[in-house]
Amino acid sequence: MQERRAPRRERLAAIERQLDRAIAPDRLAELEGEFGLPTDEGLPLDQRQAALTAKARARFEGTPDALTYSASTLATLTVHPEPVSRLDYSHGIPPEARTLVAVPVLLGSPEDIDTLVDALEVRYLANRDPQLGFVLLSDLPDAATETTPDDAARIERARAGIARLNACYGRADDGNDRGSPFALLHRPRTWNAAEGVWMGRERKRGKLADLNALLLEGRTGAFSHIEGDLVALAGSVRFVITLDADTQLPRDAAAAMVGALAHPLNRARFDEDSGRVVEGYGILQPRVDVMPSSVHRSAYARLHGGEAGIDPYSQLASDAYQDVFGEGSFIGKGIYDVAAFEAAGRSFPDNRILSHDLLEGCYARSGLLSDTQLYEDMPARHLVDARRRERWIRGDWQIGGWLLARVPGADGRRRNPLSALSRWKIADNLRRSLV
Repeated sequence: MQERRAPRRERLAAIERQLDRAIAPDRLAELEGEFGLPTDEGLPLDQRQAALTAKARARFEGTPDALTYSASTLATLTVHPEPVSRLDYSHGIPPEARTLVAVPVLLGSPEDIDTLVDALEVRYLANRDPQLGFVLLSDLPDAATETTPDDAARIERARAGIARLNACYGRADDGNDRGSPFALLHRPRTWNAAEGVWMGRERKRGKLADLNALLLEGRTGAFSHIEGDLVALAGSVRFVITLDADTQLPRDAAAAMVGALAHPLNRARFDEDSGRVVEGYGILQPRVDVMPSSVHRSAYARLHGGEAGIDPYSQLASDAYQDVFGEGSFIGKGIYDVAAFEAAGRSFPDNRILSHDLLEGCYARSGLLSDTQLYEDMPARHLVDARRRERWIRGDWQIGGWLLARVPGADGRRRNPLSALSRWKIADNLRRSLV
């Protein structure tokens, strides 16, 4: 097998070496003919060389992802991408676009809790704006009982950390009280018969759903502990930026994301009949890069941190979905319209969806902001990375049922409302998990 593959690799390497150099147009036309590509002398040479490279890789590597690479390259060459429209909020977010930065977390050790509070302070300092609030949405780890001896101390440590931040930053430079920019919303464990454990209801998705219920209707019953005056914001918050615990929010990135989703051309239009957003965007997904400092934490991180790979959870830049169809994929870190996001998620069944991000992006219609960046840590050990990927793959297969004509819903099975593009995204994730 290795002997048969070697000539293919050598042939591909030879073609790529030629394309790396400036070659004569007649030689380029000869290679295009060999690979069945039309010769268009009106195209710039670099575009012709890129298309030829993609075609050569698809033929000689012979893998599905080579085909994906080829299709994406050709789409980039033939389609003129339209940038996502945005408003300029660099000088301040207006009150009608008030936004919360929400970080769903688990309260672990005292040191972990301090790290969560410190990270929330860093995000605030990089994105200070009177119309931005910052909240920790917390659960306790799963347990065999409703409470454990350490629960009260964990909750109190998180509450005290948020209170300290509000005492430090709750007043403007002129001494006037400007409210509480930070908040803690903590949920108690509930019994999950399907899992056989006491846990936070629906984990991350449940935390965001309970936050949305508070913001839209003022309902606080899901939370056992509230620190800060977030309840006073009910009805006034339009957008939520959701981040993972290890996601960094760079300077002024929040204003850029809010300005994009607030643009009238991007306003989500929810269709009651289909139960999904059919125009505009309910979610905008920024580009996610590896935090440079995390690459040097271990040999494994140094080995893999510089190469994000082809899976959609490692890194996002401009891609064929957004360039061709005007629609991207949601990977759980981005900004969403509270009303549209909650309306689109009403039909999701409980205890059925482990990896909800892609499905939420399909229902709420996600767009890609490739010129706005977030940063997250690179796993330091192979086992951590493998467990993370296993969780993603399990979640992808769990939502494989959304390829069928009828899908699970909160009140039973219903007709599948997803578009053909959304179903293809799900199918492509399943294909990728088998490569």
